[in-house]
Amino acid sequence: MKVILSLATACLMMLISISTCTASLSQFAGDWTNVDSNTGGITTLGIGISGSSASVQAWGKCHPTDCDWGAVPAYSFGPDVSSDPVNQAQALMAVFDAGFSETTLFIKPQGNRLSVQSYTRFKDSSGRANYESSYVFQKSPSISATGLIAEVKPLQQFNKLQTLPLMATFENKP
Repeated sequence: MKVILSLATACLMMLISISTCTASLSQFAGDWTNVDSNTGGITTLGIGISGSSASVQAWGKCHPTDCDWGAVPAYSFGPDVSSDPVNQAQALMAVFDAGFSETTLFIKPQGNRLSVQSYTRFKDSSGRANYESSYVFQKSPSISATGLIAEVKPLQQFNKLQTLPLMATFENKP
């Protein structure tokens, strides 16, 4: 009985590790919103996937509207050197260069959310300390227009031979 229980436990652990270790690159695609609406850091991510290429666009907290950091290429990481980057992507890395600073994002799936580790390095000799931040993002809700559209009825119907009333008069000028 112990052998069967040990074998079943080993199989279960193997299945869990396989399912959590690999993710399709398409799992990252879409618009993502920080779960912390009061964040002072990254508020939104837009991740685009085209074949085996990815790009990340980020927005940071600014007032009155968030600051667009622009879109940069993202690099996918798999479990080993022979991994298929499209079908076995475990993480993305994107680097944003603002001139005075460089921010590197490491993005990993966390269930139906994304876990993002952000590392900012200052390049401007300002004396500011480099820092790390952690964020969790959820898929942004998509807007869908499903359902019936209201029927439009004319205010008045005219038959083909009826003369339509004119609202303006015309003058004949020589």
